[in-house]
Order: sequence, then structure tokens, then C-alpha cells
Amino acid sequence: MWKNQYVIAMALCAGALTTTAMGCELIASVDRGLIDDGNGGGGVGGGDGGNAGGDTSRCTDGEKNGNETDVDCGGDCEPCAQGKACAAAGDCESESCADGVCCDTACDKGCDSCTAALKESGEDDGVCGPTKAETVCAEQACVDSVQTAGSTCDGESDECASGEATSCETFACDAETNECLTECTEDAHCAACHVCGDDGQCELAAPGTVDRGCAENEACNAAGECKAANGQECAVEEDCGTGNCTDGVCCDTICNNACQACNVEGSAGTCSNVAAGEADTCEAANVCSAEGACKLAPGQDCDADADCASGNCNGLRKCSDFPASDSP
Repeated sequence: MWKNQYVIAMALCAGALTTTAMGCELIASVDRGLIDDGNGGGGVGGGDGGNAGGDTSRCTDGEKNGNETDVDCGGDCEPCAQGKACAAAGDCESESCADGVCCDTACDKGCDSCTAALKESGEDDGVCGPTKAETVCAEQACVDSVQTAGSTCDGESDECASGEATSCETFACDAETNECLTECTEDAHCAACHVCGDDGQCELAAPGTVDRGCAENEACNAAGECKAANGQECAVEEDCGTGNCTDGVCCDTICNNACQACNVEGSAGTCSNVAAGEADTCEAANVCSAEGACKLAPGQDCDADADCASGNCNGLRKCSDFPASDSP
């Protein structure tokens, strides 16, 4: 539309006695870059912001313009040759962009570079080679109570050698300095399964301690290792943080009372009284009382209420049945 109006207006101006008589002075000042050239772009100057209109004439004008990454290449122009500037792999004929230049290879190891300024050889942008010696390739780090020293390139290998690792032992890492802490004021300053002592030194947490660096359903053991927490299944004592494996689960205590168990429903992991009247663990005809002790079963001869699991020795000197509320 702009183009048609411009052409018509200029044709009228051509036959006018004066340009000012028909506003031709204004028409002549119109920016031709705003005229739609029919290709969706902005005519002569419309391609600088990209190639939306399909005009790639700037890709051969000997200048770096538009979204080119180097002169007449990259962006929406043809891919650049090796050694030319790039922003992404698609800007390069080699389909490898490293250190801001089109490279012969991916050049993505810890100690390789693709520019002369970064390479030990100091030659040829676009050819991958060993990075200059003493270039830092890994910063010092401290993770999970292990401090790892930083590393530098050796000028020969493309691999970044691992720095020396040092255990923080009982302490945690300092997140700000990436070094091992050497004293504590709270448990968080200590390694997993350790707590902060009164003297500012970290010490082993008590067996069975949770939430000190172990995963869910795990607890610390006496050696500072993460094992199964109370209530989790076990086969031997060593499976459990507390060192107690009772009734197939890790338990808070040894739980060797005949009328107690560690797998009581609703209380797994805690040594608890079994239901009154259970007799599996008591000898002879005795059964468990509500207080967790083996006593006489209902119908057995008794002398006092305390003799009976039901807590009642009747007038016939026989233990009465359990009250309805205590019956198994």
C-alpha cells in the first residue's frame, strides 16, 4: 500500500508546477525504508534486523550486519568457515562452535581450546588443541565432607586432572569457602551421623539418630554409618542403626520381655506390650497381662488378684476371665 501511494504521488508531483503546490516536498522526504517492497521486508534498509523478508543481499555486502556472527556468514546467512566467529553450532560449516569460533571439532574437554589466545601452541583459531598450562580448569570444591583441590591444565593433555581429595572427617563443608570446617557451633557444621559437642568439636551421634545426613527410613549406627531406622525390616542386628533387630524389625531396645514385641501393629520399631491374653511367649498355661507380664490364665488357681493376667482372683480362688475391654 505504501509503495503504490508513493508511486502515484510521485507521478502527480512530476506534472506539478511546484513541489510545494501539491505537498511534494513532504512526499519526497518519506523514508523509503518504510515502503513494502512486496517481499514482506522493509525495502533497501529492511533486512538489518534479520531475514524475515527473504532478502539476503546483505550476506554478500562485505559487512557484518543483521544477525551475522561474522562478515557475510552466520545467523541467517551461509554458515561460517573454520576460525570465523560464531554463537551456536548452526553458525558453522563444521557444526562445532567453541570459544566463540567455528572449530574443527566439538572441543569440549576440560583442557582444550579453539582460539590461539587460549591454546598452548598460540596458533590458528578454529583448530582445537591443548589449553595453556596453568589455566584453571576446576575450582576447589567441598561436597559431602570431602574437600577437592582445584586443578589446572598441563598444556599437553585435553583432560582436566582431578584435584587432591581430603576428607573433612567429623566436620562438614563450609559452603562459602569450599573448605572443611574445623569447629562447630551447631550440628549442621558436622559430617553425617555426627553432632556438635560442648567443646566445639563434632562427635558421633547416638545409635538410632535420624535426620543427621541419612536418607529417609535410615538412622545412624554406633560407627557413624547409615543403617535401617526403627520399624524397618531387618535380618540381623547389623542391619539396624540401633543394633537391635527384634521380631523382624529394627527396634529401639533389645525388647526381650516375654510379653513385649517390636512389631505390634501401630507401634512397629518401639518395644511395646502385646495384647492381654496372648500366650505364645509365656510358659505353660500363663498368658500376658495388660501390663506386659506373664501371669495366670483365666480358670487357673490363684491366691490374689495380682496372680491373674485378668487382674481378678474370684471367691473360688480362680482367675476370672478378662474384662471385655481387655480380651484379645
